[in-house]
Amino acid sequence: MSHITILSSSEKRLFDLPPKFSKDERYLYFSLTPELKRTISRFNTHDTRAGFMLQLAYFRANARFFPIESFKKRDIEYVKSIFKSPKIDLAKYNSTIISRHRNKILSILDWQDYDKDAKDLLVSYAHRQTNNQQKPKQIFIGLIDLCWKNKIRVPSFFELSEIVTVSFSRTEDELLTKTEKLLNLSDRQLLENILTPGDKVRSRSQPPITALKKINQSLRPNQIKESLCVTEKFRDLFMAHLETFKALPLNDQATEYYATWFYKADYQQLSQFPNRSKAYLHLLSFIKHQFYKRQDTLVDILLKSVTSIKHTANAKLTNEEQATKKERNQALQLLNKTHKSAWSFAKSVIAIVNATNATPNEKYYKIEELVDEFEIIDEKDDKKLTELDQYLSKESRNQSYYELLTELSNKLQRRVSGIVKVLEFDRSSSSKSILVAIDYFKSGDSKISNNPPRDFLTKAEDALVYCEDEINTPLYKCLLFFHIAASIKSGELNLVYSYRFRAIQDYLIDKTYWESNKNKILAETGLTKFANGEHYLEQLKGKLDDKYHKVNTQSIDGLNPYLKFDLSGKPVVRTPSIELENKEYIATTLSDNGYIPILSLLKDINNITDFTKGFKHFSNKNSKMNPSEKIIFAGIIGKGCNIGLHKLANISNGISEHVLHNTVNWCFDLKNIQEANRRVVDTIHSLDLANNYIYKPSVIHSSSDGRKVNVSVDSLHANYSFKYFGRDKGVTMYTFIDERQSLFYSTVFSSSDREAAYVIDGLMQNDVKKKRIHSTDTHGFTEQMFAATHFIDVDFAPRFKQLGSQRIYSFSAKRTYQKKGYPILPSRTIDRKLILKNWDDVLRFMATIKSNHTSASQLFKRLSSYAQTNPLYKALKEFGRIIKSQFILTYYDDMKLRQQIQKQLNRVELTNKFAHAVFFDNDQAFREGTKEEQEIGTACQVLLQNTIILWNYLYLSDLILKTKDKDQRTSIIEAIAQGSVITWRHVNLRGEYDFTRKPENDQKFDLKKIKSLKI
Repeated sequence: MSHITILSSSEKRLFDLPPKFSKDERYLYFSLTPELKRTISRFNTHDTRAGFMLQLAYFRANARFFPIESFKKRDIEYVKSIFKSPKIDLAKYNSTIISRHRNKILSILDWQDYDKDAKDLLVSYAHRQTNNQQKPKQIFIGLIDLCWKNKIRVPSFFELSEIVTVSFSRTEDELLTKTEKLLNLSDRQLLENILTPGDKVRSRSQPPITALKKINQSLRPNQIKESLCVTEKFRDLFMAHLETFKALPLNDQATEYYATWFYKADYQQLSQFPNRSKAYLHLLSFIKHQFYKRQDTLVDILLKSVTSIKHTANAKLTNEEQATKKERNQALQLLNKTHKSAWSFAKSVIAIVNATNATPNEKYYKIEELVDEFEIIDEKDDKKLTELDQYLSKESRNQSYYELLTELSNKLQRRVSGIVKVLEFDRSSSSKSILVAIDYFKSGDSKISNNPPRDFLTKAEDALVYCEDEINTPLYKCLLFFHIAASIKSGELNLVYSYRFRAIQDYLIDKTYWESNKNKILAETGLTKFANGEHYLEQLKGKLDDKYHKVNTQSIDGLNPYLKFDLSGKPVVRTPSIELENKEYIATTLSDNGYIPILSLLKDINNITDFTKGFKHFSNKNSKMNPSEKIIFAGIIGKGCNIGLHKLANISNGISEHVLHNTVNWCFDLKNIQEANRRVVDTIHSLDLANNYIYKPSVIHSSSDGRKVNVSVDSLHANYSFKYFGRDKGVTMYTFIDERQSLFYSTVFSSSDREAAYVIDGLMQNDVKKKRIHSTDTHGFTEQMFAATHFIDVDFAPRFKQLGSQRIYSFSAKRTYQKKGYPILPSRTIDRKLILKNWDDVLRFMATIKSNHTSASQLFKRLSSYAQTNPLYKALKEFGRIIKSQFILTYYDDMKLRQQIQKQLNRVELTNKFAHAVFFDNDQAFREGTKEEQEIGTACQVLLQNTIILWNYLYLSDLILKTKDKDQRTSIIEAIAQGSVITWRHVNLRGEYDFTRKPENDQKFDLKKIKSLKI
């Protein structure tokens, strides 16, 4: 079996060679503990001591052992200097001693060898990831990470590559075998009929199914009707093969992968597929994928239509109130005047009646005089008061609003009645009262009797819908749709066949599988240390107690001058700002030699990184077309600058529009662009000038923030927001950046979504072995996010706008922190019982994320629907409060951390301005309506940004190397350190693009020389 291509030849060679140490790294990895010194002192010769030390250092760095013939000369010389030995002969370091030393190293460092059990763990992990259709390289990196987390010796490249290759082959063989077994002759014939064009379309060589790939994003009734017809076709096809889908082990990720190939392929590729079982697998996946996505799309239409009607009703109500405001004020003045007059008349009558010195006749005549003098309101004024009375009566029951809903009901019905009939709801996890009403609505062909199901209505709504033994049918339907929308959002109503609106349990690792394989899954996902919840909470309690004690002691002893308390006793923290002294130095220096065209810049960076190698054909085996460099550049510019492929081909020389579209179709999937971006980011991280920006060498600080972007086409993914888009609609483009100013992840989501749900998605993509800190603004923070980041070994450090309003918690109900004037006190006690009762579900939730079974954003968005009732949601939130309390106490006490948070958030804000400059065409508005297309455009934009950042680093590093004067070189380095490489004014992003010029043979930058630069 030929192995899947995972690493390039040079990368493979480097993987199987010992690491190349810097001076500082050599000092670190060759250091000896007292135990190691005692061990080495027992060896007889310097040769065996040297061999042991070299093996130890390499293992510490790479968790691997290497053959002695590959040991580095510089490292051997370093060991010589340690032992003060003029000569070391490793030829005397024989295989028996080598093997014994390796076992000793594993024992001392408490690691295990790569044995059968370890291989089983790696194979299980790889199989799970191939089921999720992760890229081979991602799985390869994940296997290495799994070894480190479980302290298993990392095997060779060949062994890891074989695990990945066998896993992919096994996964696909299982699917194909199962497909072939499940499909009978009738099923096959039905699928062949779908792939075979009818007579009317035969001349165009297009099968009927091909025309149904695109999902309409419009909210217009006629377009919705067309979408419903197509959804019904896919529903019929899906239901015809329902038993096959139930038996086929095809999860969401695999479904999307095989369906995407079908989506990209043309008719000829489909009809000539040599393996018919594989063709059927792709087709079945496409049917399932389309049905699921179209169900989700219909839900989006329903939710947006309901929201639109609500907004329309409220707007009309506001307008009506404004229009009648003058008349109501006049009526109120009249009422006031009438009231005063009536009260005056009443008081006079009472005074006459109570007079003791007047006869009854005298009282009668006096009252008669008062009646003659009393001013009676005219008919016009009486009408005004009647109208006011009616208005107040209606408002007391909010009747005006419901009358408007009755008027608008038909408009809503035209959009959503058909949708409700097509959606397939999950009866096992949905509210019965709303399901009964939905079933009634479906069965009656939208006709409503005088006694429909009304249990889902509130008492006030029911009183308005059913009044005087009559049902208000338009209002009933309108409120039914309102409650369906609200129930879907709240998780009371779930879909069966959906990617985004299923019950929360459907997204988690199967409960039965979890219970049978819990320890293995925890090991695979690096969660073993959390297995014993009670023990882990006890550890956190000790840490939190110590943190309270330290912070309060610092404050009481006057060692924290930046922490004060207001009159109510709330903490107030001051953070000195960090001013950059040389803001313009880098930008000016880079601009000194004029503008560099973006095409030239891309060529320079590709010569260094080979990032275009990431754009492989949509196939894990990568056996298809290898697109040319210039076509990939054109695709990146067309997508990343928002120019569009058609326009770019027309304003450029040397580019065929057909070839460009074909290349983008097959090679520009999101994972490929991310792989290309990773190559650029890895090169940035290898530069000493970039690492000079890291505040603490052992820690990587990153941040993320969103930028609002308009969408100029129909898009269910986009939302209206007057604050951000005026009368238009848009989305949020969310970007992650680290201290080295490399952009390592990006995504796009609805502008109405909270950013916090997407933080974990980005952090899971960042393959960093060092300790990690991540910062967001307030919109990226929730207590659940503190919990989730803790489980993935990231310190969450958001910036709080109102720090004093944030509660901090403790484990003790006895207020153990109120000792002798401690100023900072917990405001509430952690509910340990709640956390421990749901600890197993919390671990299952996090294992689902860490195993890539379901994305964190999908889980958190669905889980947040259950905020009021779901115990998992509450337990995650309660656990997050522990971690949040630890952070806030640290935040009070660590002024440097606060400054770093501010500095890192400034970087991501600058990145958003950078993105604005790169994504310049078409008024900087997306012209694609789907999330998938918008994410591809954003990923290309981020790739362009990173190439510019890397080019800046290379230019500045080259400048430093060419500067011979030591003082001047130091001055340049200091100026760079006080500025930012996120600058772009020296890059010409616009104009005519000429792809006909041959690439220059000479590289602009010597990477080997630049990597030798030490700051």
